[in-house]
Amino acid sequence: MITRDRVGTEIGLMTGRIKKGFLNSKDSISNMQTNVADRGRRAARKTDYYVHDNAWTMMAVSAGLAFVAGFLLSRGNQEAIAAEAGTESPEVQDKVKKLNSWEFLHSSIPLALFAWKALQASRCARKNEE
Repeated sequence: MITRDRVGTEIGLMTGRIKKGFLNSKDSISNMQTNVADRGRRAARKTDYYVHDNAWTMMAVSAGLAFVAGFLLSRGNQEAIAAEAGTESPEVQDKVKKLNSWEFLHSSIPLALFAWKALQASRCARKNEE
């Protein structure tokens, strides 16, 4: 026979187990958050050191990736413009050609300036070593 006292005891035990489970999960989430933050800081620090040690390499890689991405995006854009306008008329063909050559020139100037600056920096570094 179940008495009122026994039901109260069982409810109290269940409540204690639920509270303990919440506290344990809160602690484990807190530990996991601390671990993720530590690993993130460590990865950011390593990346920062690597970029500072290899600055010119990282700049060249990022400039190259930006150039390739810009080239691919402009090709798709130009194909969409040509399809929208209809390429039957020679005027549209000329506009597309001019726009493509302008975009190439526009994207290659910063790359050329970057290469020139890298060449100058490497010359200065060699002079300082001698």
